[in-house]
Amino acid sequence: MPLPQNQRFQFINDQLRRGKAVPASVLMQGCESAERTLKEDLALMRERYDAPIRYNRRYNGYEYTYAFDLKTVELELTDQDVVALKRALATLNQFRDWAVFADFRGAVEKIEQAVRFRFAQPADSQAHIIFEAVPAGRGNDLLDQVLVACLQKKVIQFRYQKYQDSESRLRTVFPHLIKEHRNRWYVIGHEVEPTQLRVFGLDRVVDGTLEITDLSFDPPAFDAEAYFRPALGVAVYDDPPEEVILSFSREEGLRFQAQPFYPFRKEDILVNTNKEFRVRLSIIINKELEYELARLGDTVRVLSPEKLIHRLAKFHKRALKLYAKK
Repeated sequence: MPLPQNQRFQFINDQLRRGKAVPASVLMQGCESAERTLKEDLALMRERYDAPIRYNRRYNGYEYTYAFDLKTVELELTDQDVVALKRALATLNQFRDWAVFADFRGAVEKIEQAVRFRFAQPADSQAHIIFEAVPAGRGNDLLDQVLVACLQKKVIQFRYQKYQDSESRLRTVFPHLIKEHRNRWYVIGHEVEPTQLRVFGLDRVVDGTLEITDLSFDPPAFDAEAYFRPALGVAVYDDPPEEVILSFSREEGLRFQAQPFYPFRKEDILVNTNKEFRVRLSIIINKELEYELARLGDTVRVLSPEKLIHRLAKFHKRALKLYAKK
């Protein structure tokens, strides 16, 4: 049985890089393949990677017509590696047109070539994995500027208009980071006057008003990991996390365990039977948690605390009124 295709390509490339014509018998022996397989491999290397391979009749062997190295074969990737790379590439490709990532475009393309090589398929062949396409939203064009300001620790100014307001206001902010949530981008930073931590949706920044300034500002310390850990969403959190106990149907409980909307520990599982999955979460009670639980409908029930039960009940009652017969 011949070696795997990537290893055959590796061997052929190593032999031809030596600068001398290599007999077909040597290549077949090294690849542990028949003549037909060797010819197919050589044709694939020419087609997919523009390998300058020719047969030299004078020396009765194959050679490169000029200095060439199939660098992608140097990547030893497992199938799991390739799947992980494809996921990463799907993310990277969403941002490849950002000016701040311009220097990485070549690197992304090289990784794509390496992944295609591992799969041994043309770039335009039918995809075997499809990622969710997320349309670009309003405010995405500001990401470059805001990210540069974060990296350079510069204060930004912009006019900001909330959805419920009829007029915009000038904001002066020291940006700590940008964060995506539900396909929208937000900047989290300290507003200069008065100094307080704020979150601003980039989709609500008035077009053409954002600029990086030279204003001097010494912001309070901000620990992003500690800030976001106990809650869903991106809102400013003043309340401490509370113990929330949820009872899922068996089916929804399996889904939650496979992809929880909030992390939990093994010891937080209170009930796990054929009828119920009950779990305890230490989480800040906010609108995002309310929306997430409402989305699950009758597959989850809040057992405690009481205030979350009341909030969710009011939410469903308001929604029911929209469909009640008049």
